[in-house]
Amino acid sequence: MKQNYFLRWMGVVAFACAVWILFPFLKSFCVALLLAMAILPLHHMLELKLARYDFLTSVSAVTAAAIVTLGLSLILFLPIVTFFFHLLDQPAKTMQSIRLVANSIDTMTTYLPSYLAWLKDPLDTLLEIAKSHKNEIITYFAGWFGSSLKTFVSMLGEMAMIVVFFFFLTWYGRRLTLFLVPIIPLTRAIKREFMEEMITTTAIVFYTLLGVMIAQGLAFGIFIAFFDGYNPLLLGFLAGISGIIPIFGTALVWMPVAINEYLQGNTLNVIIISLYSWAMMAFFIDNILKLVILNFVNRTLSTGKNRMNEFVIFFAIVGGLATFGFWGFLLGPAIIAFVVTTLRTLRKAHRLIRR
Repeated sequence: MKQNYFLRWMGVVAFACAVWILFPFLKSFCVALLLAMAILPLHHMLELKLARYDFLTSVSAVTAAAIVTLGLSLILFLPIVTFFFHLLDQPAKTMQSIRLVANSIDTMTTYLPSYLAWLKDPLDTLLEIAKSHKNEIITYFAGWFGSSLKTFVSMLGEMAMIVVFFFFLTWYGRRLTLFLVPIIPLTRAIKREFMEEMITTTAIVFYTLLGVMIAQGLAFGIFIAFFDGYNPLLLGFLAGISGIIPIFGTALVWMPVAINEYLQGNTLNVIIISLYSWAMMAFFIDNILKLVILNFVNRTLSTGKNRMNEFVIFFAIVGGLATFGFWGFLLGPAIIAFVVTTLRTLRKAHRLIRR
C-alpha cells in the first residue's frame, strides 16, 4: 500500500517536472492537443484508407499525420502569406495608396453628402487638433505598431510550435493514449466518458468555427464582387479568417474598403458596405447563424443525454477569447467541457454512494 502511494507521488512529481520544463510551450501544446483531438476522426479515417495500399501500410500513420498537419499549416499560415504577398507584390502601389490616404485627410470633409453637412465643422475641428498634436500621434502609433509587430512575431512562433506538436501528437496519439490512460486511477467507464466528452466538444467548436469562417468569407467575397477594383477571392478569404479574431473581427477587412471608397468620394458605397457588413457578418452570421451551425454540429456529433447545451458552448467560446486571446476559441470550451464532465461524474458517484 505504501509503495503504491509512493509511486503515485512520484508520478505527480514527474508530471510537475514535465510541466515545468515545457512551461514556455504549454499553451501551444494544449492548443495542439485540442486540435489533434478535433481532427482525430478525420485522421483515423485517412489512416485506414491509406492502409489499404500495401506499399503504404507500414507508413500509413505518419503519412496521415503529415497530410492533416499540412492541412492545418495551410489554414494557419496561408492567409498570412497571401496577405503579405499582395501587400509586398507591388510596393510602389502600396506606398502610393498610403500617400493617397495621407494627402486625403485634409480634404476628408469635402466628400460629405449634403445630409451630413452638419458633421463638417466638428470634423474640421478634430483635424485641426490632430495636426497640432501630430508628433504625439505619430509617436503613439509608432509604439503601437512596434508592440503589435512584437505580438505578431510571437504569435507566428506559437503557430509554428502548434504545428510541430500537432504532428507528433497526431502521429503518436494512439500510443500515448494507450500508455497514459491505464495510469489514471479511475474506472474505465469514467475515463471513456471524459475522452468522448472532450473530443466531442473540441470537434464541435472546431467545425462550428470552420463553418462560420466559410460563411463569412462567402458573404463578403460575393458581396464585394459587385464593386470595381477589388479582389473578391482575397478579401473573402481574409474576411473568413478575421471572423474569429476577438473584438475587431471582419471589421479589419471591410473598414479599410469603406475608407477607400470614402476617400474616392463614393459615399453611397461607404454606407452600403458598412450596413451590409454590420448586418450580415457582424450581426447575422456572428450571432444567429453561428448558433444555427453550432446546434447542427452539436446534434450531429453528440449523442444521448450528455449532449452539451449550445449556449454553454457559445459563451465558453466568448469567454475563452476574452481570457486567452486568439486561441481561446479552443481552450475555453475545452475547460468548460472538463468542468461539466467532472460535475457529471461527481453526481453519478454521489448517487452510487447514496444507494
